[in-house]
Amino acid sequence: MACFLMAMGLGSITTAFRNRFPEKLHVEWLNLMLWGGSAMLIVDHIANGEIIASFPFFTAVRDGNTMAMLAEVATLGTAMVAACIGIWLGMVWVSNKREADTKASA
Repeated sequence: MACFLMAMGLGSITTAFRNRFPEKLHVEWLNLMLWGGSAMLIVDHIANGEIIASFPFFTAVRDGNTMAMLAEVATLGTAMVAACIGIWLGMVWVSNKREADTKASA
């Protein structure tokens, strides 16, 4: 329904404060995952008729299932964001380890 809102929220924060992250954290990778995943989910939800072009934009809200939608945002949205962060941290770890190994062998 609206699980992508959690990723969009974090993406907004990390994009707004991207200059405050050290370069070695590659926050742009996290931003790409969050915004790309959100865009894909928006397209999917539009295709499935869960997002409409008129207010309130979510069929769940229009049909009186607002609490179910918020529960989905809290559960699935949080899980998706946690997965993105976990994958991003793994990517950063591998990248920084390879960089350190390259410097050590030089």
